[in-house]
Amino acid sequence: MSVTESLKDAATYVALRTKLAWLTHKVHEHAETVTKLAAEVDDTAEQMLDAAETMKALAVDDATTAEFADAAVTMTSAKEAASEYTAAADSAAAAADDAKTTTENDHGGIADAVDTSPVDMAEATFYTQP
Repeated sequence: MSVTESLKDAATYVALRTKLAWLTHKVHEHAETVTKLAAEVDDTAEQMLDAAETMKALAVDDATTAEFADAAVTMTSAKEAASEYTAAADSAAAAADDAKTTTENDHGGIADAVDTSPVDMAEATFYTQP
């Protein structure tokens, strides 16, 4: 199974575990990227505010200083949104990890039994219960 397939395509225990592990990793990876970018945006916002204050002190026109201040406010809002995204990503990664653990707890013994069985499994219909 390709890791880019959806979870609904993870038709086996091993495929589902693999997909959930990959998903958890990708969510954490994206959250780290967003956190890093948010820190850079926050630093830039502070520099924009400093520039606006410096321009004010040098009697630069109000329209120009306001543009710098407005840009800083927008950047600060983007940083706050990134923080919200990171919190949601952490929650999603925890949910994916919980699903993987549940899958392992609920089906791990069955998978181990199948893997160590001295005979091949019968067709799936053999195991169907009326």
